[in-house]
Amino acid sequence: MLAKLPMISRILLGLLFLASGIGKLMGAGALPADPAAQSFVMALVNSHLISIVMVVELVCGAALLTGFFAPLALVVLSPIVVVICWFHLTLDAANWPMAVVLPVLMFTAAHGYRTLYLPLLQARPSKG
Repeated sequence: MLAKLPMISRILLGLLFLASGIGKLMGAGALPADPAAQSFVMALVNSHLISIVMVVELVCGAALLTGFFAPLALVVLSPIVVVICWFHLTLDAANWPMAVVLPVLMFTAAHGYRTLYLPLLQARPSKG
């Protein structure tokens, strides 16, 4: 069972991000109650940055679900996960569980690809 945990996490992340991307595409989602959170969301919408995030979530969610380019999808989604966690911990505290679940799923899924990521963590990689 533990050996399948990275795959399960990858699939759950894929479902989450694919659903989130589709939700943004359909215009679903209510504004948060906090005025600062509303300002942040409106800044994303008005700058059209939300469109880029939507496309990244759709493509990377599909990649995670299929397993094609999954290690790359995890790397590309990492900054989005950081912003989501920051948002839910500081501006939308009512939904703080998402700030815990997403990183746990990300790290668990990435653990399945640890041999691919380890060379990135070398201070002075060998030239090759």
